[in-house]
Parts: sequence; C-alpha cells; structure tokens
Amino acid sequence: MSATFRARWATAVAGLAAWTIAVPWLAEAVGLELDVATRLEIADHVVPGAIMLAGVALLVARGGSPGNLVALGAGGVAFLTGLWISATHTPLILDAVEGAAPWDVSLVHLSAGPPILALGVWMLLRGQLFGSAPGGRREE
Repeated sequence: MSATFRARWATAVAGLAAWTIAVPWLAEAVGLELDVATRLEIADHVVPGAIMLAGVALLVARGGSPGNLVALGAGGVAFLTGLWISATHTPLILDAVEGAAPWDVSLVHLSAGPPILALGVWMLLRGQLFGSAPGGRREE
C-alpha cells in the first residue's frame, strides 16, 4: 500500500480518536448535556481516545511495513477501544429505550464506538491495510 493510503487511514483513525475525546464537551456545547460525573466522561471518552491517538502515533512513527506487528497492534487497539466505548455506553442506550435518557444525547455519546469497533475489525481481518498488497501478497 502506498504511503499516501496509509497516511489517509492514519488521519481517519486520528480523527475518530479526536471525536471520541471531544464528544462529551461538544455535545454539552450544543445543548445535548448528560448528567454524569466528569471522571466518567474521562474514563469513557478521553482514555480510549488518547489510547487511539497513541496507537496512531506509534503506527506513523514506526511505519506499517508488510508483516509489521505495529500495524497489527494498531488494528487491535482500534478494536479494543471501539469495544470499550461501545460497551460503556450500552447502559445509556438501554436507559434511552426505557425513556430514562434522551435518545439524541445517548446516540451522540455512543457515536464514536461502533465506527471505531468496525474499523478495528476490518483492520484485523484485512491485514493488508498497512502491510500487504491486494490479494494478501506482501509488498516488496
């Protein structure tokens, strides 16, 4: 894969990580406030977002050459942080189903988890994103 292709994907992942971190405060700024402690927002948004940013930084710094464990690790980090965000917001969605929390706030808070989870699964299953040529052949 070309360096441009890898840079675009690293930028996309970094953008999702930044969205993960910013979501609670952006939502509050537009009136989609959720009454939870700041420490929970940090645990549910800032920590996984920061881990994602660290994974992207490592991937960019070390490169994603064929067979590189850093590239596999980036996929694993994306999967685990997406799972983390999705799992920690499942109770919020259940509250929305029961009418105890507003749907708009619940969906905005969950918005980063499923895309990151899907990206992580795709990166892990398609091992070629940062390393192999189409068809699973390694680039030389």
